Amino acid sequence: MQAEANLTLILNDWANGDKSAIQRLLPLVYPDLRTLASSQLRRHGGQGTLQTTAVVNELFLKLLGRRPPQLDNRKHFYVLAARIMRAALVDHYRQTYAQKRGGALDRVALHADLLWVDATSEQVLDLDRALEELESLDSLQADLFGMRYLLGCTAEETATLSGLSKATVDRKLKLARAWLFKRLNESNSEPSTNV
Repeated sequence: MQAEANLTLILNDWANGDKSAIQRLLPLVYPDLRTLASSQLRRHGGQGTLQTTAVVNELFLKLLGRRPPQLDNRKHFYVLAARIMRAALVDHYRQTYAQKRGGALDRVALHADLLWVDATSEQVLDLDRALEELESLDSLQADLFGMRYLLGCTAEETATLSGLSKATVDRKLKLARAWLFKRLNESNSEPSTNV
């Protein structure tokens, strides 16, 4: 509980312009973010050129490069981290796809619960757009999805971070997955407008 209180104070200091706050924040969250990034990369079979340290370092570089947001608590920080990791995944896909265009890429599921999302295909971009749409409809579902499937938190960790029961998290994630599945399949089945 003390660590969470310290983290909240540091996040408030950072939001209020204290430049040293990010240096105090780093040792508190770096091990967790490194563990989460490592498990996320392991889940993808260690394929690609992304490495745990690079993912976490990029996350902090992006945090340093932006105006400090008002983060009320630890949950808001991890939601922001999930969004930045999502952007890093999209950027990495774009760069990899541009380099390998025309070549055959192995299919890698984004997560075991998301076998219908290929992390090495353009579906990452479709998922990003669908998540933006979901965020406008139900930001809590989008936040939980980000923590669970992009940051790589377990369902229990997601429940703890969000302050919700595991049953509520499971239910909301099930709804989010169903909505995203439907949305991605709608966008994949739309006829081409190219003539």
